[in-house]
Amino acid sequence: MDLKECAAETTESSKLMEATEPLEEIEESGDDDYVDSDDENDESGDDYVDPDDELLHPTWFKVPEWDVDSFDGLEYDSSEYKNEFPKEEHEKLWRRFKRQLIENKGFYVEPELWPMYNYSDYKVVPNLDLPASFGQTYREYFAEMACLCLKKYNQDKRSNVEFVEVVRGIFTAGSRSKSYITFMAKEKPDGPLVEYQAKVWCTVIRQENYPILCRPAPKANQK
Repeated sequence: MDLKECAAETTESSKLMEATEPLEEIEESGDDDYVDSDDENDESGDDYVDPDDELLHPTWFKVPEWDVDSFDGLEYDSSEYKNEFPKEEHEKLWRRFKRQLIENKGFYVEPELWPMYNYSDYKVVPNLDLPASFGQTYREYFAEMACLCLKKYNQDKRSNVEFVEVVRGIFTAGSRSKSYITFMAKEKPDGPLVEYQAKVWCTVIRQENYPILCRPAPKANQK
C-alpha cells in the first residue's frame, strides 16, 4: 500500500468482511458478559417503526467515543463456561484464548489458539492475503482502516506518524463489526519503526466507518 494513501480521505463505504474459515465452523457459545455484542437490541412496546426508517436511523446506533477502550477494567473470570465443552482439552484451550484476548484487549492471541475463535465473535485472520470483500484482501482492508484511525490520531495528538504495514488483524463478526489492527508505523521522515494498534467500528447498514482508538502498542511488561 502506498504510504501516500493514508493522507487521503477515506471515501469507500464500510466493508462487510466475510471470514474465510480455515477450520470447521463450530456453533458459537457467545461472550457477551465481558465483550461488546453485535446483536441488535430488542425493541419493546407497540409503537410502529417503519422498516425503511429503521435502516437509515437505527434505534441501536450510537457513535463510539474516540480514544475509549471498552476492554479497560475487564478481567478474565475463570469460573465461566465450566462444563460447557465436550472435551476437557477444548475447555482449557478456550480459557487460554479468552484470557489472552482480554489481557491483550482484543489485539492478540497465540496462533496455536486460533481454532478457538470458532467459539467466539472474535475472528482471527490467519492469512492477511485472504480475500475479504469488495475486491480487497484483509491486508488491504486493515491497512485502509488503520490509516483512518491514524489520521484521527495525528489530528488529535498533533503528531506526524506514518503508516508502514499491517502486522495482524482480528475482527468481530456481525453488522457492527469491530477491527483490532496491529501495524507498524514511524514518525516522519526518519523515525524508528514502532508497533501501533488501531480499533475501528464498521456499520454495514449505515455504510460508515468510525475510528475508535489509535496508539503505540504497549510493551510486553505493560500489558
